Amino acid sequence: MNKIIDLKNIEYSQADINKKLVFDNQQSSLTLMSLKQGAKRELHTDKEDEAIIVIEGNVIITIGDEEFELSENQMIVMPKLIPHGSKAVT
Repeated sequence: MNKIIDLKNIEYSQADINKKLVFDNQQSSLTLMSLKQGAKRELHTDKEDEAIIVIEGNVIITIGDEEFELSENQMIVMPKLIPHGSKAVT
């Protein structure tokens, strides 16, 4: 995979939560996700660590019993097997 991906040109539907798989191979994967204001991903667990990078807006991330509010240009890593979720603030 040797190509530049312009994140500003990704098209999303009007759903509250959008997921778009950019690539997926044996070593890693990348999924772009957008949430409309107020949209929420319920607590869940994953078998791999997961990272969130906020490109635009604000989001509250729950990891276990802790909450973190992230804004543009911030990121957080959610450890595998720890319940985590998110809610779009703006």
